[in-house]
Amino acid sequence: MTHSTHGPKLSFRNRRKVSLIITSLAIAIVLAITRIEEGRLAHASFFTGFTVLASILLLMLLGVRRRIPVLPLGTVATWTQVHIYVGLFAFAVYVMHVPILVAGGVFEAGLSIVFLLVTASGFYGIYASRTLPRRLTAVEGQHRFDRVGFHRDQIATAARDLLDEVHESSGMRVLGSFYTRYLSPFFEARPSLAYVLVPTGVRRRRLLSGLKELDRYLEDESRGTAGQLAALVRRRDDLDYQFALQLRLRVWLVIHGTFSVALIAGGIVHAVIAWRHAG
Repeated sequence: MTHSTHGPKLSFRNRRKVSLIITSLAIAIVLAITRIEEGRLAHASFFTGFTVLASILLLMLLGVRRRIPVLPLGTVATWTQVHIYVGLFAFAVYVMHVPILVAGGVFEAGLSIVFLLVTASGFYGIYASRTLPRRLTAVEGQHRFDRVGFHRDQIATAARDLLDEVHESSGMRVLGSFYTRYLSPFFEARPSLAYVLVPTGVRRRRLLSGLKELDRYLEDESRGTAGQLAALVRRRDDLDYQFALQLRLRVWLVIHGTFSVALIAGGIVHAVIAWRHAG
């Protein structure tokens, strides 16, 4: 009988507790060293400043590692967690480094603002990584971001073809009028900026309710066409919802990455200036 040599794996909740304890201990150690340096009238800001800079450089390397999943250095999920807790550590040391959150001086104030923007976008990234994937998989159909335009055109074409293929009748005239006034702008246009920023089901409910109210004016054929148009409204709304969430992730990556690069460059310049002035 063989026995496994591997111990029991920690649950996510226990791993999070361990990570928080380790991060808290690291912060406490840095705080203790800072207090000792201040007691000796030494340049404690050098220690905290270079610790923050080293943490930022490490965060950059961790970010690169997360984007190269083929390297045999642990899972992407593990490195993502390391990235999060190193970021928390860096923010705590930054608070020790500056007397106020936004430092004095034009360059230092700008650097502080960039650091806070990176931190804020990092916290948003934690929230997004926990919530957006579930919201994306909650709707029917999964579409690549670069194919959204193609699928949008397909749905619009299918809606136009539905009206072209049915016979003329009083019910179809009513449905055609509703299509021209409400459905065509919905199918043919891109989602509004307001929808992209805050995607809701208001458009969907309004259009489906309008189609349902037409039911008493429609014959069997036009009623079937209205049902197919309602299905296309749902498909298009699901597509726009996925587009809005995927765009949000892409914009976040660009913003977080751009400000991170600016922070690293500014941090290095700040460190060089501080070192020269101290010398």
